[in-house]
Amino acid sequence: MILQSLVRLYDELSRQGKVAREGWGTAKVSHRLVLDEAGNLTGIVSARKKVLRGKKEKEIPSDMMVPLMVIRTTGVKANFLCDNSGYFLGVDKKGKPERTKECFEAARVLHHQILDGCHGAEAKAILSYFDRWHVDTARECPLIQENLEDILDGSNFLIQVGNRDATEIPEIRKAWDDYFKSAGEEGNEERGQCLITGKKDEPIAILHPKIKGVQGAQSSGANLVSFNKDKISFCSYGYDGEQGKNAPVSKEAANAYGTALNFLLADRTHAKVMGDTTVVYWSEHAKTVCQDCFLGMMGDDSGLTDKELDDILIHMKNGQSADVSGVTVSPDEPFYILGLAPNGARISVRFFLRNTFGTFIKNIAAHEERLKIVHPPWEKDWIPLWSVVKATANPHSKDSASSPLLAGSLLKAVFLDGRYPEALFQNILRRIFSDHDEPAGGGKPEMFKVSYVKAAMIKAYLLKNCGTKWEGKIQMAVNENCNDISYVLGRLFSVLENIQQSANPDINSTIKDRYFNSACATPAAVFPVLWKLANAHLGKLDQPRAVYFKKKLGLLMDKIAMPDRGTPLPHRLTLDEQGAFVLGYYQETQARYAGKKEDK
Repeated sequence: MILQSLVRLYDELSRQGKVAREGWGTAKVSHRLVLDEAGNLTGIVSARKKVLRGKKEKEIPSDMMVPLMVIRTTGVKANFLCDNSGYFLGVDKKGKPERTKECFEAARVLHHQILDGCHGAEAKAILSYFDRWHVDTARECPLIQENLEDILDGSNFLIQVGNRDATEIPEIRKAWDDYFKSAGEEGNEERGQCLITGKKDEPIAILHPKIKGVQGAQSSGANLVSFNKDKISFCSYGYDGEQGKNAPVSKEAANAYGTALNFLLADRTHAKVMGDTTVVYWSEHAKTVCQDCFLGMMGDDSGLTDKELDDILIHMKNGQSADVSGVTVSPDEPFYILGLAPNGARISVRFFLRNTFGTFIKNIAAHEERLKIVHPPWEKDWIPLWSVVKATANPHSKDSASSPLLAGSLLKAVFLDGRYPEALFQNILRRIFSDHDEPAGGGKPEMFKVSYVKAAMIKAYLLKNCGTKWEGKIQMAVNENCNDISYVLGRLFSVLENIQQSANPDINSTIKDRYFNSACATPAAVFPVLWKLANAHLGKLDQPRAVYFKKKLGLLMDKIAMPDRGTPLPHRLTLDEQGAFVLGYYQETQARYAGKKEDK
């Protein structure tokens, strides 16, 4: 399924001219040799384009799709339809006329090999040109005399017949494709049915293409598909030690999926790294705007404005197509997400997801809706997924990467609108218990024990994974009507911290540094101590502030049900209750800061 999807993408990209088909590549072309239908040279036309270099305009050769060019060392090797002046005109500045004749003859022979079976007028014109052109008298041609210096300084020349480039003529293109395919086939190579395309009697790829750009994998490229060990689980069905014969993929299909995947990975705006997972994504019809929108919905800069993203989201939610910069985005557009991770010389597939573009966008939007929580004004509303992953890692560790499998599990949960991984929630709580508030300095930003991202992810987790218990109790801002004791205790802890800070404005550390973790896990053992401290702090305050805090404490204490016997406080809180405690603390603290801002 993965390879089939990539082959379809390759076909679409090649149709749009974004990647070259097998046997084709790009070359820098400076001139066109214009031939008439009789094969006469009627013009030498510049193919250069104008670009700005600083404040000056400069002409440079154009990048054009041409038949794949050979790699030359010292021998004479001609190219088809596109080559330098020595091979196509018999004119150069090397000062070796015999070698130049040899080059032109090599080009003539190659074009006859490829085009002799063609019956079209354009193919016959090209052959007629090579048969009738005289290298010995080439410099005397008026067209060459007029452009001699420009020709000698030029890069490559592309043959044009009439008003069409030879590379655009279907018969000539097919002749080249057939020649390239037959030239690459060996007489003793394995042939069979391709598992991807279904084509029969195809040459089978023994070695598959290298994939470059996966974070952590070999920079020279790693294999997505490979077989090279005997008597291992992936070598079976009588094909031990037969490498690619174990799962036959044609050379054509192997080249296609490799080219498409390398194209995606080369575009770093459409390949994101989350933890150890490199995520690539694409629409079946290679619509870049879909990738841009997907990137923007994950919280990264996509080049789309907020209004454009909002419009797309609204249309996707309503099941309607959206128009972005003249491109129609359908909610039914097939969309693919592939997660890759390094594994030695190979690449592991973390996940492969297929759904409609509209469904993926709605799932991401639902995740972001669950994340919404009151936050400081300098923080953004939209939280990137990489920020959530980063929040699970130790910021002071030399290797601050998250768990290798955690990023993949989180991405799958978001994209499929599934339950969040338990490990994510546990890691966030662990970081809260381990981290401390740290002021900015030394080039590092300010850090918080209970940060915006951590609190937002806890809220999303409780709503998604424990919705029956917390739905309606957990809101974006502090919920004055929530009487759940764990949430109330979190709010109460924030008020007690505020009392301490008001009584001791210059204090370096608060009760949060010493008591937060134990108050969150075992409140019955800690809160009596905190109340005793609060009474001492209240005695230091002026009467209006003391009255305010006593009323605040009274309102929160009224929410705690008094039992007939024993303490009203739980001896231990479960993990989800600890999460609610953190949320109560965070939201009450944010409400405090918001109140201060309004007072000012």
